[in-house]
Amino acid sequence: MDLRDILKKVVLLGDGGVGKTSLVARYVVNKFDDKYIATIGTKVSRKDIQIVKPNLIINLRMMIWDILGQKEYSKIRSASLSGAQGLILVGDLSRPETIRSLESFWMKEVNAIVGRIPTIIVGNKVDLTASNSMAGTILESMGQRLGVPMLLTSAKTGDNVESIFSTLGELLIADLITKQVATKEKAPQSLAEVVDFIVQDFCAQYGDLEKAMLIIQHQFEDAGVDIRKPAKDTVLRALDGLAKAEELSLTKTVARVNLEERQRMIILAKG
Repeated sequence: MDLRDILKKVVLLGDGGVGKTSLVARYVVNKFDDKYIATIGTKVSRKDIQIVKPNLIINLRMMIWDILGQKEYSKIRSASLSGAQGLILVGDLSRPETIRSLESFWMKEVNAIVGRIPTIIVGNKVDLTASNSMAGTILESMGQRLGVPMLLTSAKTGDNVESIFSTLGELLIADLITKQVATKEKAPQSLAEVVDFIVQDFCAQYGDLEKAMLIIQHQFEDAGVDIRKPAKDTVLRALDGLAKAEELSLTKTVARVNLEERQRMIILAKG
């Protein structure tokens, strides 16, 4: 299991008053303020998420740039957009003109400054209008035409807010996943090779080699593993103990994914 730390710059764009700042506040600190506050220049927030894939755990840190929506301030936006790697375009479903401007103005500006980058289009304030409203229909058609995900959200209720960033997160790491598959090393074949891989992988993820080796030694002894001639049943027993240790040092999700993958490797190993 590889661990990767990834940093990505994400920008939110859309007309003034569509709820960009409220969406970020709801996602980052789970707070909604129904008072309208015009963003002055740019506000930057940070959110860390963990994405677990087969043989890969990605700690993704998103630096979220909430950029003012007044179209006149082009120089401020241009400077703020520099280096953007992900884009969230936000419109207000109760104001169809803000939906139309996503493609006619905001998307064009982004393409001119940074080119095509992973993008999500969002119809906010679904709590104020029906999802099948004219604005919602326009947005759905736009998403299909541009080939980008579309979500209807409410910063007020929290509906679908987390999905905006989790969906974009998947897009931001898509290239990394592709490269991981393309460069994946040949999997260990024999049981001894699998055990060797598991020991190395556990130590790498645990982070403290000395402590990790002591844990492995203890779990292998309790399970009756003979490292010179390992047996599948004893190694499988030892994996449960390693998973419990990883629940404390990593997370339950990571420990579970590691356990399932290691069990699969043991079962498929030769010998």
